[in-house]
Amino acid sequence: MTTLIIAEKAKAAKAIAEALGAVKSIKKSKYLYIYHIPLKEIYVIPLRGHILGYKNTKKYKSWTATNPRDIITDPMAIEKVPTNYAFPYINALKEYAKICDHCIIGTDADIEGCNIGLYDAFPFIKRENNTISISQMWLSSLQKNEIIQKYKNTITPKWSWGETGEARAIIDAIIGFSATREVTNTLRPLLKKFNVKFTSIGRVQTSLLYLIYLREMQIKKFISEPYYTIEANLINQNNIIKVNHQSNPFKKEDDVRAKDIYQKIKNEKFAKIIKNTKSTVKRKPPTPLNTSVLLILLTRTLKISANQAFNTMNALYLNQIISYPRTDSDVYKDNFNHIDFLNKSTTHSEFGAYSSILIKKNRIKPTKGKKDAGDHPPITPLESLELNSSRFENNLQRKVYNILTRLYLALFGDDATESKTILNVLIKDEPFVGRFVSLISDGFLKIAPFLRPKYDTEIEIIGNTLAIDKIACNSKETQPPPRYTDTTLLQLMERNHLGTKATRPVIIQLLEKRELISRTQRRYSLTELGIFLIDNLKDIWLPFLDPKFTKRIELLLEEIKEERKTIEEIVENVRLTFLDLFDKFIANKKQLIEKMDKVKVKPKEFPLTTSNCPFCNSAPMKLITTYKKKRFLACSNENCEIKYLNLPNKGRVYILESRCKACGFNIFKINTRKGNKTYSYHICPKCWNEGLTNKSGKGFCSKCEHYKIVKGVCVKK
Repeated sequence: MTTLIIAEKAKAAKAIAEALGAVKSIKKSKYLYIYHIPLKEIYVIPLRGHILGYKNTKKYKSWTATNPRDIITDPMAIEKVPTNYAFPYINALKEYAKICDHCIIGTDADIEGCNIGLYDAFPFIKRENNTISISQMWLSSLQKNEIIQKYKNTITPKWSWGETGEARAIIDAIIGFSATREVTNTLRPLLKKFNVKFTSIGRVQTSLLYLIYLREMQIKKFISEPYYTIEANLINQNNIIKVNHQSNPFKKEDDVRAKDIYQKIKNEKFAKIIKNTKSTVKRKPPTPLNTSVLLILLTRTLKISANQAFNTMNALYLNQIISYPRTDSDVYKDNFNHIDFLNKSTTHSEFGAYSSILIKKNRIKPTKGKKDAGDHPPITPLESLELNSSRFENNLQRKVYNILTRLYLALFGDDATESKTILNVLIKDEPFVGRFVSLISDGFLKIAPFLRPKYDTEIEIIGNTLAIDKIACNSKETQPPPRYTDTTLLQLMERNHLGTKATRPVIIQLLEKRELISRTQRRYSLTELGIFLIDNLKDIWLPFLDPKFTKRIELLLEEIKEERKTIEEIVENVRLTFLDLFDKFIANKKQLIEKMDKVKVKPKEFPLTTSNCPFCNSAPMKLITTYKKKRFLACSNENCEIKYLNLPNKGRVYILESRCKACGFNIFKINTRKGNKTYSYHICPKCWNEGLTNKSGKGFCSKCEHYKIVKGVCVKK
C-alpha cells in the first residue's frame, strides 16, 4: 500500500519523513519538496498553512456598485479559492493522490490544522482518487518516537474539528467583508483625511479595539484627586522598617485630620509595639503550561510582543525542541513520561543540580491544573539543550526555552516557605501597621527565579519599643489606569472570550498593522484613526462592538466541534443574527453621517526633508507612508514635474539633517532586522534612485567612493 501524508509546514513534513525511514527529496518548485520514503512507499507533502481562503465572488468585486448587505443574505457572495502561493501544492496533492491508496492527515493537531488538512487539502485528493482511504495522525510533538507511535496508531479524522474551523472562516468572511465595506463606504469622506482607503472591521478585532478605546477614555477622562499618607521609618537592629498609619490613605476631605495627626506625632522618638504576629505560609509551585499562560508569562518576563512570543514557541516546536504549543490543557495524564526528560537534564550545566535533587527525592509527579482538554499535554520541553546549542536559531528562542524549561522543572519542586509578619505599633496614640513577607526557603523558586516576588528582609523584633528614624506626611495624587501591554491585552482577551489561544497574538498585530493602535514602550494606545472609528460606531452599533457578540459565536462553534449542530445550522444562525445587527447600523447611519459632517480631522502630517526637492528646488519633500505600507518621497510643490523618489520599503526610516556631499540631498538612515538582529545603513534617496535606474548600486553610503558617514554626518574620506 502506498501512503500519502499531508503535513502543515515544510519542517514538520521533513521531521515526519525522517522519523519513518530513509528519505529521498523530490523538488517540485522553489519552496516545495516532497519527501519520499522508498522502503515504505510513503510520500510526505508539506503545505504552507492554508492553501485556500475565502474572498468575494466576481459579482461582488466592486465596493460601490454592490450592496454590502447582500454579502450577508446571498450564499453565493463568497467563495473559497486558492491563495496566491497554492498552485504548486495543489498540483502535488493531485499528482500523488493518483498513485496512493491511503491518505494520512498529519497537519497541526488543532481546529485550524484539521481545517487545513481535511477541508483545504483532502478535497483535491478525493477528486483525483475517489477510493482513497483516510485517517489522521494526532501529533503532540515532532519527536521520532512520537511520530512512529502515532503513525502506527492513526485515528478517525476529526471532521467536526475541521468543520468548526470552516464555520469560523465563513462567519468571519461574511461579517468582515460586509461590515468593512459598509463602514468604509459610510466614513469614506473622513477616511481620506487619514490617508487610508478603507478601515478593517471584524468581530474579534473591532471588539478588542472597543475595549482598548474604553481604557483610553478612562485615562482621558481621569481626574487626579489628592490624597495623603502618613508613614514612619522605625529602627530595628540597624535596619529601617516602614509602617503606615492604619487610616492610609486619607482622602482629600480628610486632609485636615491627616495634617493634625502629623503635627501631633511628628516629634515623637519611640513607637510602642502593640502586637507582633508572625506566621509561616507555603507558596505552591506553578501549574503546567497551556498556551495562554505561557504567552502571558513570556510577554511579561521578556517584555516582547505576543506575536513574537507565539512565533518563537511555534519555531521551537517545528525544531523538535518543545511539544505542541497550542493547547488548553494544564493537566498531565498519569502515564506521561516525565522521568525521561528529568534524567536527560541531570547533566545540564544550569539545570543539572536541581534535576538531580528531584530524582534523588523521587519528585517525579508534577503539579496539576484544572483542565485536561484531551488534545495535547501541557507545553513541555523535549530536549535538554545547553543555551549555546546551535539548534536554537536566535537568542529569543534560547530565552523562551530557558523560561519554559525552568518552569517545567519547577512543577516537581518543593513548596517555597514564606514568613509573614504583621507589626502593629502606636506612635503616641495613633495606630500604625507594617506588613512584611520574607523568604525562608526558596523551594521551586530556585529554578524559576522569574516567578519570585519581591521579598522583604527577615525581621526579628526585640523589646517592646522601636526608635523612630523619620515620620512623613506625603501628599500624593491618584493615577489613571495604565494602558494595556501585550500581557494585559492577552488577559483581557481571555476574560472576554475574544479570539482563540492561537489567534490572539495575530489580532493584536493586525490592529497595529492597520494603524488603529500603536505600541510605545511596550504599551498600546489608540491612534487618532482608532479613536475616530470607535467614536463614530459606539453610539449606533454597540451590540456589535460588545464582546458578548463574539463570545456567543464561539459558544456556537463549540456545538459543531462537539457534533451537536451542523455547520449549516450555525452559519445560518449567525448570518441571521448579524443581519439584524447590520440593519440596525443601516437604520442609524443617517445619525452617523450627520455627526461626521461636524467632525474635524487633523490631516496626517508627514515628515519633511530639510533640503528642497532635487528636481524643482522650490520646496521640501514629504516622507509618505501609504495604507499598504508603501513608502516614497513626494515633493510638496504640486507643480513639480518629476515629484517622486522611491524608498526602501523595509525597515524604519529616519531623515537626518546631514546632506549628501555629492548631490546636496538629505541622508536617510534605515534601521532594519534580520532574524533576531537589528542593523542600520545609510542612503541618499536621490543617488539611490539613480542607482535603481541604471542598476549601478549607487546611493548606498557604505559603497560611496569619496564620502563616508561618521556619526550620522556625510564627510569626505
